[in-house]
Amino acid sequence: MGAPTTDRGGIEQVIRALRAAGWELDYVDDREEETLVTTEPEAIKAITAVDEAFLHVKKRESNGVVYDTGYVFFVLGNDPEEVVCDHTTNLSDVIDPLTEGWF
Repeated sequence: MGAPTTDRGGIEQVIRALRAAGWELDYVDDREEETLVTTEPEAIKAITAVDEAFLHVKKRESNGVVYDTGYVFFVLGNDPEEVVCDHTTNLSDVIDPLTEGWF
């Protein structure tokens, strides 16, 4: 994937990469409220409604038990390739290769 041309494009790329790697969307935290999200459109709507937000994700075992969680911190309004500002280290194997191609 190439560098995003919009914040939304960058957010979409990250969500799709996480889901392809087996991560489930959990909730968006904008520091004022937490919004449960299960679909990409729900997550994008909640993230793009504010200037900055944390997208929380989780992984489950085959029996449904959650065994790992993480988050991506998005800040909107900068250059699109800078929309991802931080993330938990357990998401690095998914996010770092994606965002390195953005610069």
